[in-house]
Amino acid sequence: MKFFDRITYLWRTYPRTADGLFILPLLGLTLLTSASTLASTTFPIYLHHWPDWMLQTIVVVIMVFHMAPWVIRRTNPVASAALVVVGSLIHLVLGPELVPTMFMVLLTVQNLAHIGPRWASIAGLLTGLAGGLLFGAAIAFIPHVMGPGGQNAGDILEPIGWEVGVVMSIPSIALVVLAWAIGNIQRTRRVRLETLQARAQQLAVEARQERELAAADERNRIARELHDIVAHSLQVVISQADGGRYAAKTQPEIAGQTLATIADTGRDALNQMRRLLGVLRDTDDADTAPQPGLAELPELIETVRLSGLHVELNVTGQPTEHLPDGAELVLYRVIQEALTNVARHAGPHASATVTLHWRTSGVAVTIDDDGVGATETDQAGQGLVGMRERVALYEGILEAGPKAGGGFRVHAHLPFHGANG
Repeated sequence: MKFFDRITYLWRTYPRTADGLFILPLLGLTLLTSASTLASTTFPIYLHHWPDWMLQTIVVVIMVFHMAPWVIRRTNPVASAALVVVGSLIHLVLGPELVPTMFMVLLTVQNLAHIGPRWASIAGLLTGLAGGLLFGAAIAFIPHVMGPGGQNAGDILEPIGWEVGVVMSIPSIALVVLAWAIGNIQRTRRVRLETLQARAQQLAVEARQERELAAADERNRIARELHDIVAHSLQVVISQADGGRYAAKTQPEIAGQTLATIADTGRDALNQMRRLLGVLRDTDDADTAPQPGLAELPELIETVRLSGLHVELNVTGQPTEHLPDGAELVLYRVIQEALTNVARHAGPHASATVTLHWRTSGVAVTIDDDGVGATETDQAGQGLVGMRERVALYEGILEAGPKAGGGFRVHAHLPFHGANG
C-alpha cells in the first residue's frame, strides 16, 4: 500500500484519531504562542481589575472550546458544533476582541453543512450569522479596557459606534455564508457519490441474481436434455433386452441383432451425454456436433420401432419459412418424449402416429396413440413439464391429454414469428 493510500485508509477508518492528530498539536502550539500575549489585549469593561491569570484562563478556555471539539466533528458533528457555540458565547461575553481560534467557527459551519443533518446545517448557518451580528454589536456598543499585560493597562476604550460595528459585521457574515456554501457543495457531491455507490451495489446484486437465474435455467435445460436422452434410450434398451431374452432360446440370430441394437442405442446415448457434458466443461476438445433436428426424425422413428412399438410418420405441407435449429430441436424432443411415454405407458400392443404438418403460420406436430396409457396427471412429471417449457421458449403452445375414444394425444405448434424472434 502506498503512503498516501495508507493515510487515506487511516483517515477514513479512524476519524477521531486522524482529526485528533491534526487538531490537538495545533491547539497546543496556539496555546503556547498566544495565551499569554492575549491577556494584554482589550477586554470588556466589566472585567476591569481582573487578575492576569484569570484573563489567561478565559483565553485558554475559549481556545479549547473552539478547537478541541474538532476531534469528534465527523462522528458527532452536532455535539462538536454545540461545544464550539459554547466557546463562542464565552468569547462574546468575557473574551478579548479577537482570538486566533475564531477561524474554527467557520470550519464548524462548513462541517455542519457537509456532514451534519439538514436541520443542523441550517441551524449552523443561522447561528453563525447571529454570531457575526453580535460580534459587531459588542465592538460597537460595549466599552473595553486594556489587559494588565499591556503598556496602557487599565485604559478604557469608549464604544466606536454602530457604523464601525456594521463594517466589522459584514466580513464576518460574508465568511459565514461562504463557509456554509462550500460545505453545502461538498454535501451535494457526497450525496451524489453515495447514490452512485448504492446504484453500483444494486446493479451488482441484480447481476448476481441474473447469473443465478441463468444458472437455474441452464440446470433445468440440462435436466430436460438428460431426461430426453436417458429416458428414450433406456426405454429402447429395456424393450430390446426383454425381446432378446425370449428370442435367445429359439432364434439366436435375432438375439444377436437385438444386442447390436442395444449397443448402438447405448453408444448413441453416451455420445449425446458426452456432447452435453463437454459443453458444460467448456473444453476445447469437446465434441460440438449439432443437436438433432427434424431431419433426424426418420432415424428416431426407426429406433423407436426397434423397441417393438409400431410407429407411422406422416409429413404434410411444405415449410414457407426457415425454422431455427433450436426450434427443430424442440419439436424433435417433443416427439421423442411423447413416443417414449407411449412405449412406457400405452401397453404392449399399442401403436402411434406422428404427424408433422407445415402451415403458413408455423409448424405443428401431433403424436397420437391407441393404447391404454396413463392420464396426463399421471404423466405430469419432468417429461410433459419439459415439453411445455421448451415450446414456450418459442412462443408456441402444447396440449397433452387422453383422447375421447381412448389413447393419448400430444399436440405442439410453433409459430414462425416466435421461432425466428
